[in-house]
Amino acid sequence: MNTRSTRLAVLNKECIAALNKVEINDTLWDKMCAIEDKFRTDIHLEVESEYQRIPDDLLFSPDDSPAAVDRAIGHQLACGLSETPRFLLSYPVTTPGMTLEAAITPVHKINLVDSLNESFPKLLVSDQNAMASAIRPDVLIKLGLPVSRGGMKLSIANQSAGKPQLTEDHLLALVDYCSSQSGMFNPINESMRLWQLCGVDRLALITSCLYAPFNEALGILAQHDAFFYRGPLYKGVIIHNGAGTFRLSRMQPGMMYQSPHWTSASQFETKNYAAIKPDRQLQLTILNAQGVRAHMFNDKTSIDQGEVIMPPYPLHFIKESQVNPALLNPDRQRHTIYCTMQPVPSGANARPTEPFAIRV
Repeated sequence: MNTRSTRLAVLNKECIAALNKVEINDTLWDKMCAIEDKFRTDIHLEVESEYQRIPDDLLFSPDDSPAAVDRAIGHQLACGLSETPRFLLSYPVTTPGMTLEAAITPVHKINLVDSLNESFPKLLVSDQNAMASAIRPDVLIKLGLPVSRGGMKLSIANQSAGKPQLTEDHLLALVDYCSSQSGMFNPINESMRLWQLCGVDRLALITSCLYAPFNEALGILAQHDAFFYRGPLYKGVIIHNGAGTFRLSRMQPGMMYQSPHWTSASQFETKNYAAIKPDRQLQLTILNAQGVRAHMFNDKTSIDQGEVIMPPYPLHFIKESQVNPALLNPDRQRHTIYCTMQPVPSGANARPTEPFAIRV
């Protein structure tokens, strides 16, 4: 943390101090709402005010100055404060280390199961069978997933062979994180970014009831051939906000960046958010990437976007001139930054078998 005395810097410091004092107990909801009421709007307005002072020709320029750091921290605090109360409506956490089963509300669980049962029949039969094979048989039966007889046999066979499979908590965590309707990926990612950026772990501890089983689930799926992906991935990135110029300063050629959480991307360049959403000003193209195919867990509105979730391995940024010309798309719609994923230390063919995000 810097020691600047601007209004934004002071607000950031005071908000961080308040968050660091939060205890996870039956008063958590009231405390988080009070902190949000006290800080979020003021921080947001200060970030916006300072962002508006940036000349238009510098909005795409990397900046790691103290002022840019203040804006990035303020932006992340405002996002975290906005998302956490919404998270607590579905996961009213009251004790540290609470499991998903203990935290989730009955209504939210019903919504997730209904969404899963609605999207599952829309998958290809091969995807249905792959998904069924990776889930424990008792979970398939309990949640009423409409699997075929062949899919159930595959699930039973993998259980008999001792292959790791998803529990109910794992499955619900995947469905929730991958849902464009519930939006629970936002509080998780925002909390982990805030932890990385300025060391505030309170929000990450709150959201860990969902992130911990999600993290474990991806490690399990990576051991199933149908889910493991290797190849190029594409991701849309928002730059036109308070954190944008600081974010760019960490993505320059020759630099290395490691996300604090698993990261969603698309295996189809035409369907990544830089191509289909106007609020993404930058496309990140990850060469030689690897990850877990997640589209099978999407809700029906996003099931065709080719989602792959990358483990938080280091990304090494390179110049466009270093990219194989065959991998360059002359028709891309957004400014593009290129990077490569560092090979897994244990060998080129190794797969992630352990959770790789920061443990909470």
